[in-house]
Amino acid sequence: ETLEGAYGVWIEELKLMLVRGCHPTLRGLDDTTRAVVIRQIAWHEWGHALSVTRCTSDDIRAGETLLALAPAGVKESIRAARYPRRELTYEVIAEVFALLMARRLAGQKGRPSWLNKTVYELVMRLTKN
Repeated sequence: ETLEGAYGVWIEELKLMLVRGCHPTLRGLDDTTRAVVIRQIAWHEWGHALSVTRCTSDDIRAGETLLALAPAGVKESIRAARYPRRELTYEVIAEVFALLMARRLAGQKGRPSWLNKTVYELVMRLTKN
């Protein structure tokens, strides 16, 4: 697997998240926008950390179903990236977790109307201590 072009990565063996602050897409952004984008990348990678360390084998097998239940934008971006079947659950969780964290920072709690209950409950289960 190549990380060329990645904004960030969760390195499970080291329990470490890296964000590529010099990614070409981040160049030229004003400080506020850059901070928001980096925060979203970090939340996405934290979602990966949660999914990789806490998903069950059943969760992983449900990847195609979870992708079908994901919000349209999430579904489209994951399909466009052509992730292998075994990574679908991880990507759905990472994307949804980042969206939920952005909402939380804006003071919005609970399941948004655009998010399927099954996907929401999975993310909530993974975030429990």
